Amino acid sequence: MSDGPKVLLGFSGKRKSGKDYISDKVVEKAESLGLRIVRRGVSYPLKEEYGKLHGLDGEKLKFDFEYKEKVRKDMVVWGEEVRNKDPSYFCKKTVEAVPDLSSVDILIISDCRRLIDVEYFKSNYNSFFLRVEADMETRKERGWQFQEGVDDAESECGLDDFKGFDVVIRNGGDEEKLNFDLDRLFHKLNISIK
Repeated sequence: MSDGPKVLLGFSGKRKSGKDYISDKVVEKAESLGLRIVRRGVSYPLKEEYGKLHGLDGEKLKFDFEYKEKVRKDMVVWGEEVRNKDPSYFCKKTVEAVPDLSSVDILIISDCRRLIDVEYFKSNYNSFFLRVEADMETRKERGWQFQEGVDDAESECGLDDFKGFDVVIRNGGDEEKLNFDLDRLFHKLNISIK
């Protein structure tokens, strides 16, 4: 294992399952425990580089849903072209962007989407993988609509059959269940961080 965070926590889940919401909850809880936590996404360097190439705002591509949706299909295609040359390219770039990585207690990777992402992080870091799930109705209530070429692409389906998640969090509005799942996650993480 290379010098890195004490734990890398990889998130997976469909669009509008609530990955960002759950990662916000994890950040909040970790900070309340005095842990140093950093959140990055595999898609961050992808969006930054795609933005530079196409004269777009990389920061808006990361966090502005409507702005991102206008170019999502083309961005996915471009990202696949880069991955075909180097499958772990964006994983490496994601971690390289974290300053003073060895002092980080938990590094959240908010968007693991492919088996190659999981394999790269597992082979290089002490890793846990978390799947965020929400039923179709809940996702629709959050604004999800099926997009051909997006929701049926590897970027959304690459880990659907993966059985190696350490924790599955059901994010369907039941706060009590959600808090139970988060407590379970932190129990596992606490063992690994010590």
